[in-house]
Amino acid sequence: MTRVRSLCLPVLLIFCGLLSGRVCAQGDIRELKLRDWEPRSMLKTKTTLIEKPRFPVIDIHNHLGGGKDFLTTERVARYLAEMDEAGVRSVVNLDGGWDDRLKETLAALDQTHPGRFFTFALINFDGIDDDNWTEREVARLEAGFAAGAKGLKIDKRLGLRWKYKSGRVMPVDDPKLDPLWATCAKFKRPVVIHVGDPAAFFTPLDRFNERWHELNAHPDWLFFGEQFPKREDILDQLHRVIGRHPETTFVNTHFGNNAEDLAAVAEQLDKHPNMYVDFDARISELGRAPYSTRRFFIKYQDRVLFGTDTTPRREAFRIYYRFLETDDEYFDSAPSHHQQGFWMIYGIFLPPEVLEKIYFKNAEQVLGLAAGTTTPTNAVRRPDDQPQPGGRDEGVLKVKLTTDFVVTGEGKNAAWDKAAWQALPQRTRDGLPYESRFKLLYSATGLYILFEGTDKKLSAKIDKDFENLWEEDVFEAFLWPDEQHTTYFEYEISPLNYELPILVPNFDGKFLGWLPWHYEGNRKTRKGTAVTGGPKKPGAAISGWSAEVFIPYTLMAPLQNVPPKSGTVWRANFYRVDYDEGKPTRWTWVPVGPSFHEFQKFGRLVFE
Repeated sequence: MTRVRSLCLPVLLIFCGLLSGRVCAQGDIRELKLRDWEPRSMLKTKTTLIEKPRFPVIDIHNHLGGGKDFLTTERVARYLAEMDEAGVRSVVNLDGGWDDRLKETLAALDQTHPGRFFTFALINFDGIDDDNWTEREVARLEAGFAAGAKGLKIDKRLGLRWKYKSGRVMPVDDPKLDPLWATCAKFKRPVVIHVGDPAAFFTPLDRFNERWHELNAHPDWLFFGEQFPKREDILDQLHRVIGRHPETTFVNTHFGNNAEDLAAVAEQLDKHPNMYVDFDARISELGRAPYSTRRFFIKYQDRVLFGTDTTPRREAFRIYYRFLETDDEYFDSAPSHHQQGFWMIYGIFLPPEVLEKIYFKNAEQVLGLAAGTTTPTNAVRRPDDQPQPGGRDEGVLKVKLTTDFVVTGEGKNAAWDKAAWQALPQRTRDGLPYESRFKLLYSATGLYILFEGTDKKLSAKIDKDFENLWEEDVFEAFLWPDEQHTTYFEYEISPLNYELPILVPNFDGKFLGWLPWHYEGNRKTRKGTAVTGGPKKPGAAISGWSAEVFIPYTLMAPLQNVPPKSGTVWRANFYRVDYDEGKPTRWTWVPVGPSFHEFQKFGRLVFE
């Protein structure tokens, strides 16, 4: 019997360990398996929840998939819903592919939702031994850029897995690739390039490997051994390419593909002014060295881009915001991507001027966008920003479709019942306490706008169209249909029913209005105003006034993305100015600075 017991006990322990490690651990904690260890921190620290970022966000590194079969209307709608909830204006999709797949991806994302998505092309590494491979891929890339691709994405298989028939790995600095980098420079398109992987993935999978649990779950991520190139060699190859092509912009992903060594990344940024880094899927590395990381982000604030490498998910974005904006200590970064280490991270509480660059300004530069053209207006303002009493700062309005109807100035048509009132919050401190609001509808032929506001005095006397109406009581609408072109339509109407319709080219803050030519027939607006509590006369005591306007698409014909269709997105803003008591009070739908012409801060109209 003694001998039987000695044999059964090891068998029992092995069986128990294989099938129910946690149960065994309850009997002998020394048998607890590392994969089952789930420590609960006893440290008491503050938690800052940031639902939306201080500034709008462009995610420079994401994977949304490609092709019409994958990018269904429902899937894209889910992406947009998560982006909107997290205050993300634009996402760069690195899965564009080439040829028909690229065209299908551009149609599903960039063309259907302009300004929300920017798709990158890929190249086909099949046939790299062929003599004409380089010429073939250059032609394919040029066609992709012509179709609308915003850049080129290269993944880590280059330098690691792509091989010639001889078995030799194609190095990142292979001369066969030089014409492709030159093509990106020619078309002013950036290269987003991922080479190598975390340092731990190139070391033995033993008790010293800090990513042990991750590599056990994904053994194909381990690149240690004679069959793989050395990580240092791959990085050196990339840096030689960047140095050899100074006219090409390179976004060195995952924090220079070397997030464990900030000094080495800084050295390369100092050497190569055409190099940027993003930090997608690497806040787990950066957040455990918060002091060094904060100093790095501030020093290289013009060279760091926001990226996640995570399909749009609001909770993932919010972990990034917490890392960038707060001084929270010892929190879990796993929801931002997946668990990448047993350690916790710390926030780096960047200054606002640095956050603004990292969230979107640097990406605008790299993507070649007009300054501010991707700035969303659904980011939440902090309490220390300029207050906007009396209204919300959402900046997104869904515009419903209607059949055409008669404009009277009073807004009594039943069609207006479809549209909800939108508040025009007062932006002037200590201004007049008047209420202001507006509604929008659109038809197959034009846009309908209804303004309404309380008032005490009709402070307007201009009796002609095309005058400086903004110097008196006025409602205004600014419509910017196409973010790729910085020209928009401005419309002003006074309580005396005089109007100012103009086109405004705006380049680097320099703008000048142009009056419409042949302003007659179906190119002319239909408009009307109504006054309550008094006569429609200059200086009259009143209780309020309204304006109803129909703007035909034919009048906006010089602009792109007109007429809108279901799913079209325009940028826009709406204003009111009142001059009672001899001083102006201003109202704004989406807050801007001193000038109403800060188009980069306009809100969004989404046509249903």
